[in-house]
Amino acid sequence: MRDKDKTKEQLISELVEMRQRISESETSETQGKRAEEALQRKEAYFRSLIENASDAIVIVNGDGTIRYQSPSYERVLGYTPEEEIGRDMFDNIHPDDATDVADGLARLLEHPGEIVGVEVRARHRDGSWHTLEATANNLLHDPAVEGIVVNFRDITERKRAEAELKAAKEYARKLIDSSLDMIISVDQRRRIVEFNPAAEKAFGYSRAEVLGKHVNLLYADPSEGRRVHEATVRAGRLTSEIVNKRKNGQTFPSFLAASAMQDESGEFVGVMGVSLDITERKQAEEDAARRHRELAALHNVLISITQTLDLEEVLREVVAQAGEALDSEYTNIVTVNEDNSLAIGSQSFSSILSPPVRARPHGVTHRVIASGQPVVIDDVDADESTNPALVAAGIKSYAGVPIKTKDATIGALFVHSRQPNTFRDRLGLLMGFASQAAIAIENARLYKEASTVGALREADRLKTELLANVSHELRTPLASIKGYCTSMLYFYDRLSDEDKRDSLHEINQASDRLTELIENLLQLSRLESAGLHAEKEPSKIESIISRAVEDMEQKAKGHHFATHAQESLPVVEADPGRIRQVLDNLLSNAVKYSPEGTEISVRCESKGQELVVSVRDQGIGIAREDMDKVFDRFYQSTPGLCQNGGGAGLGLTICKRIVEAHGGRMWAESKPDKGSTFRFSLPLMAEKSGDKGR
Repeated sequence: MRDKDKTKEQLISELVEMRQRISESETSETQGKRAEEALQRKEAYFRSLIENASDAIVIVNGDGTIRYQSPSYERVLGYTPEEEIGRDMFDNIHPDDATDVADGLARLLEHPGEIVGVEVRARHRDGSWHTLEATANNLLHDPAVEGIVVNFRDITERKRAEAELKAAKEYARKLIDSSLDMIISVDQRRRIVEFNPAAEKAFGYSRAEVLGKHVNLLYADPSEGRRVHEATVRAGRLTSEIVNKRKNGQTFPSFLAASAMQDESGEFVGVMGVSLDITERKQAEEDAARRHRELAALHNVLISITQTLDLEEVLREVVAQAGEALDSEYTNIVTVNEDNSLAIGSQSFSSILSPPVRARPHGVTHRVIASGQPVVIDDVDADESTNPALVAAGIKSYAGVPIKTKDATIGALFVHSRQPNTFRDRLGLLMGFASQAAIAIENARLYKEASTVGALREADRLKTELLANVSHELRTPLASIKGYCTSMLYFYDRLSDEDKRDSLHEINQASDRLTELIENLLQLSRLESAGLHAEKEPSKIESIISRAVEDMEQKAKGHHFATHAQESLPVVEADPGRIRQVLDNLLSNAVKYSPEGTEISVRCESKGQELVVSVRDQGIGIAREDMDKVFDRFYQSTPGLCQNGGGAGLGLTICKRIVEAHGGRMWAESKPDKGSTFRFSLPLMAEKSGDKGR
């Protein structure tokens, strides 16, 4: 029984041992399986990384043949594994890059473990070339790889973007360098970082001289530079007129458009400014304003002349207005008395000449009156004839012009300045004031000489008529000048260049209108008071007509002109310039009062002892009740009927006076809506040998 039991225990022990051995065997096998599964999972993980990576991966042999390609390879270059496995990788490399790739492969083979990077162009399956950024590692010694692992990505778009960015920078550089405007940039500390050639030219600095320097270097007032910078940073942009300073210390005005600059993150990095030198524009504005002041001064004097015959009052107005218009610090009129002595008619001092200059006629005054010609002294230090009192008062330059009536010089008008070279370019304006002073003096003397009530009444009537008509005629162009000047002064930056040109054109036309009116008034005054001084000479009237018609054809291209003249017209004794003035006026009136497309004819024929010239138009005509008024002063056609703007009503009056001064006559014929014909005659020369015929 015990043996059997013992045997059983042994059997149990053996069974336990067997189970232990089996258990140990099963544990070892399980662990192996687990390790293998873990390895498989790791391989699957890394394979997933490779196959889902955006970069392409290939494994090549030492000779360059492809052993493996990741799925991204097909996405990058378009080739399937079936097309690439076993293929020489150099087949897809651009020939110009093959040497660099071969050198990199040689380095890898010589230095295992070294990583080599290269930028290479590879051919896509569609035939296009793509730029790749590649890194390679020699793992030929690794039993798990036994090859060269190459990672690469397509950087074609990045290279294109870099090229475009480079081109954009070059384009911007060219724009900046070729710009006619000054372009200047500063950083956060207001140090100059950009200074284009236009800025170099304007400021006189080279780019190298100013880069890194503080921008206050370029401002006449450093506080203005700080204001501009702070305002631009605060608002993001700014437009402003500023005053800059050149390298030589000179200042000049400019118009600045500034913008704050930011980097990609939105951080402020500096300010860029584009500036335009507006020196010429400012000068034009000042010239226009000065011209406006001058015309206004002339207008005030003319109004004063028409409103009073008090000589002292008018001369005071002439002196005051002339002094203000010409920036004179001492202005005076010297008059010639009846006994030929000289006296101060009126004078005006600026506040800086205190006490006033002791005025007395001196050598230059006698020279102006004796010669009847203007005198301009640009520098008193170079002229010994200057009144010592003027020199002592600090006067450096002055000018004097004669005041003439009829054929006599009755005085002189002088202006003075404490600056040299002041008046030579403004002599015309000074002579305009002198002409008005002459009218005032002549009017006053005529008024004084009037001895009858009838003469006084006639003078009063003429004064009233002149005031009523001239004031109206002056007011219109002056209002135009004032309106356009005001518009440009207050709204200059809002006006386009075309609007500015139009405004200046209108100002110019209005100025010409004023000049014409004043000249006509002066001429009419001389004609009526002193008679016409004509420089007569034997003249061929057909030549004068031909030139007048040719000039008018250029001005009035919308009309047709025809000239009819007898053959072998006789010669007349006439002043060619005066007769041309008559023809110009008649042709101009014909253009004004006839529609475009109609004919204007000029006829010249000999009748008896006179030569008759006719100018005929196809215009609006003249009403019968107005025919006896057409040659009266200030007569004008019905408003609104003139095609190109009416006149002051003095032209025909002057024409008639000129013709009558030649011993001829002038008349008109007209029918309403049928046109008008103006005729004038000139007496023929007494027959002498050679006078007749052409």
